[in-house]
Amino acid sequence: MQIGLYEFLEKVSKLKKTQEKIDAIKANDSLPLRIILQAAFDPKVEWLLPEGEPPYKPNDIVDQQHVLIKEIEKLRYYIKGFHDNLNQTKREMMFVELLERVDPKDAKLLCAIKDKKMPFNGITLQHVKEGLPGLINE
Repeated sequence: MQIGLYEFLEKVSKLKKTQEKIDAIKANDSLPLRIILQAAFDPKVEWLLPEGEPPYKPNDIVDQQHVLIKEIEKLRYYIKGFHDNLNQTKREMMFVELLERVDPKDAKLLCAIKDKKMPFNGITLQHVKEGLPGLINE
């Protein structure tokens, strides 16, 4: 079973020391992690979805942590600068379908980062900037 992005970030947020958090982010550097952290913290990343959690039916199949990792690059459909001509209704339907395919915790993570909120208080922009230098340039 693969650990999901939500579970990884939850573990990082519970680490006690700042340097431990930075080191964990650095040691687990991957494209999916970079995309999630940039989408959550980079002010240049603008989501093309309405704020709030859309109505969706959470996935009830167990061990779906791999789905978000596999489909992470599809987040570009929901971010300004990529596929801007996509019909807004279609974009929102696609997002709901994604939420219904991924693990329920990963769906919560996606809804939070879409609204530029990290669902874990223990992870900050500073942790991300030090753990993955160059990812976010303000």
